[in-house]
Amino acid sequence: MLSSTGYSFQAKPDSVGRKALPYSVSLQLGTSGVGLYCNHVFNQSRRLAIRVGGQYVAYRQPIRIETAPDSYIGIDPDLVISVLQASLKWNPFPHNSFFIVGGLGYTWHPAMRFVITANDKLNLGGLELTPQDVGVVKLGVRWHPLVGYVGWGFGQTMPRKRFGIGFEMGVYYLGRPSINLDYEGFLETTTIDEQVPAVERNLSGYRYLPSINLTLTYALHRSR
Repeated sequence: MLSSTGYSFQAKPDSVGRKALPYSVSLQLGTSGVGLYCNHVFNQSRRLAIRVGGQYVAYRQPIRIETAPDSYIGIDPDLVISVLQASLKWNPFPHNSFFIVGGLGYTWHPAMRFVITANDKLNLGGLELTPQDVGVVKLGVRWHPLVGYVGWGFGQTMPRKRFGIGFEMGVYYLGRPSINLDYEGFLETTTIDEQVPAVERNLSGYRYLPSINLTLTYALHRSR
């Protein structure tokens, strides 16, 4: 009697210990760069999950633009997408990998910046300028650091065979952009500052950043 009672008592914690932890990690690769996310499902149906992570991509390769034979403008770009994001992911249909996702993010580099110079004489439609005349032009387009995100796709948050492949398409809402312009040289003799508000109005529609990603997900514990 005592031995059978002790056996049944030990069997319960063993069965509880076999439950899989509802966590997975996802690697994303796409137009927004490389991303890494941690996912946590809330219930046994695994249809609602929260994910936290971020994406990063940068481009800083110098560019030369030819304005005339042997005449070039040098552009040093500083293009960075760096977003930390928390979002909710929901599978609206049972036993279907289709999902929708939405959340908020923070970017610590919410701008595109360009430094424009000339190393040699510059020919602009017959007007020759020395590098000293051209000077240094610094142009920046800045958005709000807090961004929103909505998207949809196909893929399991908790793959049943540890690994899963998915697809996601979405869009970030960046807010209205503003223009930062700093310069020296021949532009100081122009009225270009007066044109900045008009340029900002023309760019006011550029508030959205599309994103397309392939996703590789790994379940930390195999589903049973």
